[in-house]
Amino acid sequence: MKNILLTLTVLLAVMGAGAGLLPATPAQAADMASLPVVAPAISCDVLGHIDLAPAVGAAVHGQKAAVLQTPKGKFCKVTGQVAPAISFEVDLPMEHWTQRFLLGGCGGLCGMTRVGISNAGACAPALNGEFVMAGDDMGHTGSMMGLAQGEFGKDPQKRIDFAYRANHVTTLAAKALTAAFYGQAPKYSYFVGCSDGGREALMEAQRFPDDFDGISAGAPAALFTVQNSFYHAWNVRGNQRADGTSILLQGRMGVLHDAVIRHCDTLSGVKDGILEDPRTCHFDPAWVRCPAGQSDTSHCLTAEETQAAVRLYTGATDASGHPYIIGGPLPGSELQWALPATAHGESMSNGIAASAIAYVIPVQVDEKAADLTRFRFNDASFAYMSELAPLYNAENTDLHAFHKRGGRLILWHGLADQSISPLNTIAYYQGVQREMGAEQTDQFMRFYLLPGVGHCGNGEGFPQVDFLSPLMGWTETDTVPAVIRTERTAQGREPMGPPPGSHDRRPADGQIHMAPMPSQPYAQPNATATASRPVYPYPYIARYTGAGDVNDARNYRPVKSSVSLPMTFTSHATPLIGPDNQKQYGVRDDRLVAESAK
Repeated sequence: MKNILLTLTVLLAVMGAGAGLLPATPAQAADMASLPVVAPAISCDVLGHIDLAPAVGAAVHGQKAAVLQTPKGKFCKVTGQVAPAISFEVDLPMEHWTQRFLLGGCGGLCGMTRVGISNAGACAPALNGEFVMAGDDMGHTGSMMGLAQGEFGKDPQKRIDFAYRANHVTTLAAKALTAAFYGQAPKYSYFVGCSDGGREALMEAQRFPDDFDGISAGAPAALFTVQNSFYHAWNVRGNQRADGTSILLQGRMGVLHDAVIRHCDTLSGVKDGILEDPRTCHFDPAWVRCPAGQSDTSHCLTAEETQAAVRLYTGATDASGHPYIIGGPLPGSELQWALPATAHGESMSNGIAASAIAYVIPVQVDEKAADLTRFRFNDASFAYMSELAPLYNAENTDLHAFHKRGGRLILWHGLADQSISPLNTIAYYQGVQREMGAEQTDQFMRFYLLPGVGHCGNGEGFPQVDFLSPLMGWTETDTVPAVIRTERTAQGREPMGPPPGSHDRRPADGQIHMAPMPSQPYAQPNATATASRPVYPYPYIARYTGAGDVNDARNYRPVKSSVSLPMTFTSHATPLIGPDNQKQYGVRDDRLVAESAK
């Protein structure tokens, strides 16, 4: 009976949002638990001497504590290193802790220790610095991207730490410090991450279901072994001539994008250039290919460029055309494609693939593999790249333990994401439904797709969104998330250059990962919104009611997408999504060893 009532509540919430019964506004502070402020029970200095080894199960070196002065008050900043090399930072409020803990995920291949909260710019407790905040470097140091960053793969223990151990032991350390400092454990614990941080978020729910009460996983690189090899290597190789020069360049993406928008229905009822569900748009090369013999190609693509675009949309395949990946970038994402600016330039996809293929993904490090011309798109290569899927991938669809302990999970993805196809996340969500049943999945998991939004933000859509507030409301007061307000800001379009209609629009420097936010133990406030749009739980999309300002989220209603569900995926990668597909790893004789099933 309880399950039936919960399902009805969710359906009424979604329907009510469209009927005007539930405004398309963010979760309010009233949706969260009202928790009293707890003052420290000991001085900050003492935390530098707390023995964390029993809590984390390993030695902790270089532990220090110092008072951190911030605009949001004083924090006790504790730093240290869990053996062998997991650097962490925990910032504990000294003036207004409201009994919550949050760990922020790290993007790319990480390598830096920082604290911060993304997608929480309207969440009052996060803005006020009321959380114990933590972050870690995933067990190694270096820049998030670049060939050298992957060299940690030479150390098998660092592979394990990056794959799943670092965030877990950091969580144990943070909770031990919290209990010592305030004399009590956190009432609620949260994890927020996007990109690899999204993979880390899912990994926590799958491997360590007791770590967090609420988890937000954005654009997760969950299919890590395929994503960082076949997907990104194809983005490079599929766009190259035999001599290694690139075909499609940044400056040509406006031509392709405008052609797609002209031919595809936005489905929102508004001609705003944003595809509400790009899965209904099927690219036709004739839309953009220059007529034979035409010399002016400023408003069309050459035959060579058109074929390159088709290859990128399709994604990595074998010689017979059978796909190795779940899916390529969707129509409408073209302005986000990370392409080189010149024929001899490199995109970020090159660095991601080269580093991962040479150092991180395969069992044996092969530095020569950084030359992507050596990479083969065949079954033998796929099997080789998949050997450590039970280590790195966060594709375990069995979330019964997380659900049983009362966990809540918000999963989200931008539909204009070129770096990680949203089809990957749809496939994972369907896998969870298949494993646990749709009704049970609805009890603890919500999935949102953001039209026109790129990788973890940016894009021509409405990328400003607060996922932490609805997650907290769901976790703390059982306020089930339904409609979520997303916004566009004035600065949101700046990285994309000139407005629609100008064919030289292009992403800045071909980047596909956002720069890390400043390290600080509180959220950055949202910028002033110039327009808003509701986003509904999958598979519903937003449609204009026909009355009122089209830039106001309140004037939209939910309609079910016309895409047939569940979607069918038949790639080589599809079998990597399922239950009980992870293993625990150890190191013996300086080699990775699978010790047991997770």
